[in-house]
Amino acid sequence: MERLFELGMLLDRYEQLLTERQRSILRQYADENCSLSEIAEREGISRQGVRDIITRGSNLLHETEAAVGLIRKEAKQTALLRACRNRFKDVPLRDADRAALEGYLAKLAGIWEDEDGI
Repeated sequence: MERLFELGMLLDRYEQLLTERQRSILRQYADENCSLSEIAEREGISRQGVRDIITRGSNLLHETEAAVGLIRKEAKQTALLRACRNRFKDVPLRDADRAALEGYLAKLAGIWEDEDGI
């Protein structure tokens, strides 16, 4: 199951690198938890054909993450944001300073969802 979760995360970040057919088959496999036989029947191809598409697509996604590292960087940023919140949660700050700190942390956390960032 962990392997499918990882594949789903890779798809969320890099699916545009795949063909529409690869994307569809990998989504069925990772998100819908379909067997190779189920996907083969839906797509009108052999079970081996499904396995080949999953293998090639998965390899491309893993290679891209190894080179680009978006998932790894997002995990590091999330851990640092959590540490920062924990470190400063009990530090006495003026209301305006607390609001500014929380605003900056919220913007940092939202970078992965919002392409505009700050």
